Amino acid sequence: MKKVFLFMILIISCGPDPIPDPESVNLVAPNDLESCTTASRVNDLERQVRFQWTAALNADQYELIIENTLTNQQFRSSTYLLNISVILPAGFPYQWFVRSKSSLTTASADSQTWSFYLEDLPEESHFPFPAKLLQPENNSIVSLTNSREVLFSWQAKDLDEDITSYHLYIGSSEDQLSLKREGILQTQTTEILDEKSEYFWQVITIDENTNQSRSKVFSFQTD
Repeated sequence: MKKVFLFMILIISCGPDPIPDPESVNLVAPNDLESCTTASRVNDLERQVRFQWTAALNADQYELIIENTLTNQQFRSSTYLLNISVILPAGFPYQWFVRSKSSLTTASADSQTWSFYLEDLPEESHFPFPAKLLQPENNSIVSLTNSREVLFSWQAKDLDEDITSYHLYIGSSEDQLSLKREGILQTQTTEILDEKSEYFWQVITIDENTNQSRSKVFSFQTD
């Protein structure tokens, strides 16, 4: 009986190693928060953009996900290479990231998200890039002080450097955001919130030509 038990332990201990999950790539081009100057002209309305990234450990394929941040239209492409060219409508800001995949597992890993502006006419006014929300972090827990004030901060950029103000939206769900503070001149502000509540927030960036961009929606809970 002892021999049988030892034999079973030996079989279990000699089983196959677990399959490692893919790791995320590092993005290379187009550069983050810049105008894409390397795109090839297809016609008056479209440009061909070449996307590049580094290899990821334990990955044998990649999915490129691009989003027009004004129209929310997405463009997806899969490849086994470390680059791919995509034809996109010109004159819009875009966000993009790469998802690492493996044929050996269903797990995947997403890279950082970068933004760029795809030029149309050189003299046109650029839309601001969507603000990058910093604080409170997404899915975080915020401990309130006696004043119950919460600091909201973000980063913003416009290629024309003509951002004039920001609007802060806060709500109890992603679909029910309401304007909490408008005409903010800095990239941070504070708001008094309730304890033990879940909040969602978003920042709208506005420039001198009334061009606007919307950030992602983050959520957090107060303690």
